[in-house]
Amino acid sequence: MNLVTFWQHLSTVTVDSIYETNHYRERISLRFGEEFAKEVYDFIFDCVPVAIIQQSEQKFKVSYQYDIDYDLTIICGIKEGNPLKLSLISCYKVASKRRQREDEQKQEQ
Repeated sequence: MNLVTFWQHLSTVTVDSIYETNHYRERISLRFGEEFAKEVYDFIFDCVPVAIIQQSEQKFKVSYQYDIDYDLTIICGIKEGNPLKLSLISCYKVASKRRQREDEQKQEQ
């Protein structure tokens, strides 16, 4: 699957087409607490990603702006079928300045 096809699928994903891996559930629980899982779904359904990187044929790294200092990064896999399934593999926060150019960071300060 290419990036364009993934983007189109991501914009039409439903709750029923999302699968949470055991690794994802463990990481959410350890890093953020169980309540945070709902917030992840809110980002997927309601926010526009600030970055999408294709890691392999069926795996993508999707980043959303979480707040002024951090992005929320979700590692997703695509499982073929009808309909396609979005598999949540991992989730973590990363400093947003990692995706911004140095001159953009200076303008914000």
